Amino acid sequence: MIGRRNFISGSAALLALMGTSRFGQRSARAASPAGPVRFLAIRTPHGVDRDFWIPRNGDGSEPNTADEALSGLTFEYENSILNALMPWREQITLLDGLDTKCTKEGTRGGVRTAHGHNEQGVMLTGAQPPADREGNYDNHPSLDFHLHGLLGAPVLLTASVEGTGTWKCMSYDSSGAPRSPESSPDALFRQAFPEDWEPPNMNEPMVDYTEGENRILAYSEAQLATLEARLKDVERQKIEAHREAIKSLQGTGGPQVGYCTTSGSDLPNVGGNVGDYSNVRTVTRAHAAVIAQAFACGRSMCATLQILNDFPNYYTDVPEVQASGAQALYGNGFRFHENLVHDYWGASGATLDTLREGYTAGQRWAAGHFAAVLDELSQVVDPLDPNGCSILDNTVVFWHNEFGHDGHDNQHTRHPVIVAGGGGRTLRLGRYLRLRDINGNQLTNHNQLLVSLAHAVGRTEIDFFGDRDLESVAEYRGPLTPLMA
Repeated sequence: MIGRRNFISGSAALLALMGTSRFGQRSARAASPAGPVRFLAIRTPHGVDRDFWIPRNGDGSEPNTADEALSGLTFEYENSILNALMPWREQITLLDGLDTKCTKEGTRGGVRTAHGHNEQGVMLTGAQPPADREGNYDNHPSLDFHLHGLLGAPVLLTASVEGTGTWKCMSYDSSGAPRSPESSPDALFRQAFPEDWEPPNMNEPMVDYTEGENRILAYSEAQLATLEARLKDVERQKIEAHREAIKSLQGTGGPQVGYCTTSGSDLPNVGGNVGDYSNVRTVTRAHAAVIAQAFACGRSMCATLQILNDFPNYYTDVPEVQASGAQALYGNGFRFHENLVHDYWGASGATLDTLREGYTAGQRWAAGHFAAVLDELSQVVDPLDPNGCSILDNTVVFWHNEFGHDGHDNQHTRHPVIVAGGGGRTLRLGRYLRLRDINGNQLTNHNQLLVSLAHAVGRTEIDFFGDRDLESVAEYRGPLTPLMA
């Protein structure tokens, strides 16, 4: 269960949540994941310098080709941002050169042709942002909301570390209106688990439907064999392929290897008041732990987690940021976003060196939060996976930043994006994928990534996701081919 003893509030480190006491140690995936695929989108703020986001060769050079195994590359070099992801290289794919091109289309009135402070909703809606930067997305839902309606779980979880209201939010309903995230892990837990929620009794034997299922399959097999004998050439080959597919699915079931043991009384006892930069990781882990248990117990299939925003500036107080020398440039009023982030792209010489050290230190801190989320998901065995794989193995995680690589309010290109965790049945993991000429003008539409994510959770009928004015444009349609397995 998510027991009260497992959550620690305040500035203390969070103990091993959700893991060993219920399901045992994290397993080394001996078998392929076979549970239902969930969806989790994560966002962090402040943009990023693409040149210190990518992996590199051991000599510091960029990857030699556009498609390389991350196992042969490193995130450990001077000013690198993703050091915390070194242990996760087999379960992540880094996309280099993804763009929110739709923000530049301007196909109708009332839209804004830029990607800046309040246009991050485009990352999950795939729609042109509103001219009113506090407005809605004009009947364009976000991907999490759309998939939630298709996948059938009771609750769509929308969380944030530190309250943000609907400013810069991630999740949008069917009308395109922003959905307010929940900043308190306690309150997020209550959304997923009502007070009277009780988990299934693990001591009750599961009903075995195998005999009945086998009788149905045997009848179908006989009918298909009769039909196959009457057909020739291509049509017969189709029946043969179908029979083989059915046969491959037989015998894949098995007993549950984990159980939902969370009850409605197991509040985390972690509120949403961060208060200090040192508590950000604690609250992040608590949110991730609630999401993992909600996924495991079938209470949710989709979630979003916003890890901080531009304000308040907790990044300012990170010791490595303080040690960079940036505060000496701005004085005691130094603030990470308004000073360092705003000035970074126009700086040069020694000033740029100082700002780069502070900028990458802050983003390295954020990468550690993302790694902590992966760790939480990995600690929970998926009760619906007969092979004993984890919730992480059966969750497609989409991590993106609010801005791309460029000057402030002109950040629609080279968005830092990582796809992690599950989806290995349809998505290629453990890769560095350079999607285009990084310095060229030919952009890669992120709408295709949204289609790929939909395919990863089984919704392969989705061939377009995003702005209605772009649905007939070929370059916006279909999945992101280099990512597909």
